[in-house]
Amino acid sequence: MVSSKRRLYGIVSLAVVICLLGGVIGYKIYRHEKRQEQEYNNLSGQVSFLQEKLEQTTEYYNFQPGYRDDTFNYLAIGNSLTLIGSWGRGICATQPDGDYFGRVEAYLSQTKGETVGYRFNFATWELMSARENAYPLLDKLLSDKLDLVTIQLGENVRDNTTYEKDLEGLIAYVHQKAPKAKIVLIGDFWDKKRNQMRQQAAENTNTPFADLAPIIGDKKYQSKEGTVCELTDGSTREVSKVEETHPGNEGMAYIADQVIEKID
Repeated sequence: MVSSKRRLYGIVSLAVVICLLGGVIGYKIYRHEKRQEQEYNNLSGQVSFLQEKLEQTTEYYNFQPGYRDDTFNYLAIGNSLTLIGSWGRGICATQPDGDYFGRVEAYLSQTKGETVGYRFNFATWELMSARENAYPLLDKLLSDKLDLVTIQLGENVRDNTTYEKDLEGLIAYVHQKAPKAKIVLIGDFWDKKRNQMRQQAAENTNTPFADLAPIIGDKKYQSKEGTVCELTDGSTREVSKVEETHPGNEGMAYIADQVIEKID
């Protein structure tokens, strides 16, 4: 009887040791994979930065912003919701001017007079671990002539550790380069936690916040696979399965309305 108890105790002890070892090994594997993911994200951001910087360098003398003292000047900084090259606008809007930028620009033209508007895909900032290193990519479009700047960034962020602080740093940088511009920070279209972090960054910097919390996860405001969209050259394309989670016309209209509310 005693021998059986000892054997049982030995088996239980061995099982406990195996579980502990398994937990330690599993944690080390998790830490290793986490480090690898961070290194990959940082490398992707650096490659994206170098590609964008090369493009800006080669095109520098071919492009200068047309901001003027007698126009209302608007810059939208964002990711694919703001501009994606293959679409020529914010992704999944069915018409060339149907994304939030086009709608805001049209409103400004009606209420502020002649408007000069530009948009910039700054997804490189989202990917980099040291996000302040991406600031120089904005210098070409930032100006003391700007009247309005909207910032829509975060959907592609994989590491939220410094996200809120980095947003505050970006807002401060834009203020420095465009001192008279009103800045509006746009909420997150997909994630409630990131939306809250954006809202907190807006509060910390006294920046108007275009809140998207009411429509996060609501399919009514998303696009749908197979939706036909007209491109700027008159051709068409259909929304893919991967793309359909982005804002459709209703989503773009909602974002624009929130921005316009903060402008006024």
